[in-house]
Amino acid sequence: MVLVSLAALCAACEIDRTAIPRTDPQLALHGVLSATAPSQVVLLERTRTGRVQVFAPPFDLGDPVVSDEGIAESGAQVMLLLPDGTTSLAREDNLTRVDGKGQGIYRFSIPGSQLQRSATYRLTVRTVKGEVLSAETSVPEGSPATAAALGTMDRSRDTLVLSWPATPGARSYFVRIETPLGPRSFFTESTEVRLPGLLRNTEREELPHVFFPGFAQAVTVSAVDSNFYDWYRTHNDELSGEGLINRVSGGLGVFGSLVRLRFDSITIAAPQTRPFEGNFQFYGTQAEALGTRYLSFDIYVESPAARSGQSDALSGRYVPRPRLGSTDCPVCGFLGTTRDGRVELALLKDWSGADTVEVFDGQLFGDTLVGVFRFGGGPFRFVRQ
Repeated sequence: MVLVSLAALCAACEIDRTAIPRTDPQLALHGVLSATAPSQVVLLERTRTGRVQVFAPPFDLGDPVVSDEGIAESGAQVMLLLPDGTTSLAREDNLTRVDGKGQGIYRFSIPGSQLQRSATYRLTVRTVKGEVLSAETSVPEGSPATAAALGTMDRSRDTLVLSWPATPGARSYFVRIETPLGPRSFFTESTEVRLPGLLRNTEREELPHVFFPGFAQAVTVSAVDSNFYDWYRTHNDELSGEGLINRVSGGLGVFGSLVRLRFDSITIAAPQTRPFEGNFQFYGTQAEALGTRYLSFDIYVESPAARSGQSDALSGRYVPRPRLGSTDCPVCGFLGTTRDGRVELALLKDWSGADTVEVFDGQLFGDTLVGVFRFGGGPFRFVRQ
């Protein structure tokens, strides 16, 4: 009797299974004409529908479509009608690269300095299946910022103030701050913004800080056209799937334009008052010096622990030992944690939290940090200066 009751209960609890029909893949493009770019690029791919099983390698900036689990649309004819009536034909990157990467990346050999302002550029895409996409944009006015202006900011007390001239033809201004955990970006109609040092990133669920002590962070301000503004200010609703403003005929995506008006590289600082904060330099014998690939750490408390028993979050920069033929950055960032004198530092490739090249595990003894690298061995000593 008990078994019969259990069987009936299980049958009553069974959830109905309804097959959701697969949608047809659509063409999607992303292209933004930039007044500071050495060439103009259009990305072309298919929307994912479940028909294709995608296996992506680690993300590669030189192969953004394939390495980001995209379905690259290769072999298309991509043309740009210029304001003077001539036509420029794009070449797909995989045809020019030795490694064959770059499917779905179409490049026009037009430097940003040659883009005509307040004039219409018309894009036409024809796939191998005969599908046609078209879109157009007009580049805003404005003097492009080609080189970074260097600056510093004490996160604990300073506010970064940025201003720029009003730009004819701009629909809005796009402010973007690069952080190790991803960018913080927003639009503004004003020609000035004030960014407090303790600003939080509301685009991430954890609400991390925007500025990280020890890091050099790029801040850009760009004048953008209506296509760029409308595409990036709208969002795809999770339930209805609607909400994006799309001006690409024959597919989805954006073909817009921008002019970078400001480009600042800000080195972020903060007071270093705790025992494990400060500049730690390698100290050892000549033989030990030959064994380490890293010369120093500049350590800051990024966020103190919210309660006892938790770790403090660390951030800062490190200096790798120069090596002949090395492509390492001369100064790179790290993120880490500390608790009860133990320190763990994740050494990043450049300044991005998405790529760790080494991990240092150490213990603080007075003013000396002693530890080992997971791939580079040890122990090694670093003394606070």
